[in-house]
Amino acid sequence: MSDFNGLEGMDLSDVEVKTNRILSVGRHVVQISDAVVEKDDKKDTARLAISYENSDGSIRQWIYVYHGGSPKATEVGKKQLKELLLTTGHDGQSAPNADYFKGKTVGIAVKEEEYMGKTQSKVSYVFQPPESKQAASKPLDDEIPF
Repeated sequence: MSDFNGLEGMDLSDVEVKTNRILSVGRHVVQISDAVVEKDDKKDTARLAISYENSDGSIRQWIYVYHGGSPKATEVGKKQLKELLLTTGHDGQSAPNADYFKGKTVGIAVKEEEYMGKTQSKVSYVFQPPESKQAASKPLDDEIPF
């Protein structure tokens, strides 16, 4: 017999919900919350799926690290991967495991782009974020020693 007693009166008090807002156009300092390699044998592709988030929302980026049908797409993807690695402080000489990215803080620029008749937000580029707010909020020690 089912434990379901109907929708009305269902206790939802212990259910946590995360609002899923797409980051708006502009520059954002974000944390990488997830990174995974997605292989598609039928399309002969592999892409690094990166999830970025901050208190304003989240966005995903797919970097094609291999595209069997397009050497140019692979070249662009490798360039994007290296830029992301350098931004996170990696030397960029060889690619690490996707888990390397999780928890890293970076800056991203979000732009809107039309794709197949729909306007979509996408990550345009990554950048080195300015010093953390915590570091910036420390009082200056401007005492003049004389």
